[in-house]
Amino acid sequence: MLYPSDPGERSLTIVVPGLLGFSANFPLENEVKPAVPALETCLARSERAQSPGIDLESQIFALFGINSPADADLPIAAVTRALDLGVIDKGWWLRADPVHLRPERDRLILVDTQAVPLAQEEADRLAAELIEAYGEEGWLLKAPRPGRWYFKPARAARIVTTPLPRVVGKDIHPYLPQGKDGKVWHTILNEMQILLHTATVNTEREQRGEPPINSLWFWGGGRLPNISAVDWVHVYSEEPVTLALARLSEVPSSACPKGFADWDRQAQQSGPHLVVLDQLRGAVQYGDIDRWTELTERFDREWMAPLLDAVKAGSVSELTIHTDSGRAYRLKRSHARRWWRRRRSLAAYR
Repeated sequence: MLYPSDPGERSLTIVVPGLLGFSANFPLENEVKPAVPALETCLARSERAQSPGIDLESQIFALFGINSPADADLPIAAVTRALDLGVIDKGWWLRADPVHLRPERDRLILVDTQAVPLAQEEADRLAAELIEAYGEEGWLLKAPRPGRWYFKPARAARIVTTPLPRVVGKDIHPYLPQGKDGKVWHTILNEMQILLHTATVNTEREQRGEPPINSLWFWGGGRLPNISAVDWVHVYSEEPVTLALARLSEVPSSACPKGFADWDRQAQQSGPHLVVLDQLRGAVQYGDIDRWTELTERFDREWMAPLLDAVKAGSVSELTIHTDSGRAYRLKRSHARRWWRRRRSLAAYR
């Protein structure tokens, strides 16, 4: 695992998906250049390391000591279900998150509930209508959160899926379930889309001019993994996978601090602390350059500038930043003094 482990000093690991922006969406000549001097200084002076995964979910699992399986899903559903329902069992669960598919020529673009909000009451009614068609087969569908649903078929599905965050804003066809049961689950998906098309909730939504919830996205199937002890003394996040693994690992957790000063007041215990900030990811998924720029500059002001000073002063012994580039950046006090390493724009770290 890539996190500091000296129990006698206070260290901080920050995971920031979306930090490097629109590397996959925009060519270099259209590079977005936010004003982030502290972040650029930190990246330039840091030691580089390999990050455990290129997406948030695989990074978080690795940071809690759980390796990604080579030929199967990360068991996201079983993990976040323990958080959302407060129940732990050994069953095989699959996330079945409600989404809106927007047709564009011969493509279907996935839009999730961060852009198409869904009320809990609507989620309950939609899930009830769907499970009415499948309940006799012994299947279960739970909707404890508007955007996080859980599906348990009669037997474990032999499929490999794509995490929902990777598909947001994209055509779904290349990302549909694969594996021995892939075609079976394509059929199940089509059947559920038909049921959703006639659902009362969607009729009401369309009458109000709101996009219908016209599909589910299957992903993250599996059983609860073996959870071992980790070194984190405290976890700060509002991201469900992180909070779920913290709870399963019996690590104290809190909501995200407003910035470094807020974290500094809370984090009095020595040892490694973990902060997961996932707000930038949504801006990247939906191509919102202005929002991404605003959040990145705020991250620089509220986190990186005071953190750089804290590392130089020794009140934080080590800072590690995990990005979605497959790299991590580790900064110690001796690294922070490398004044000869010139700052470069974020695009240089793609």
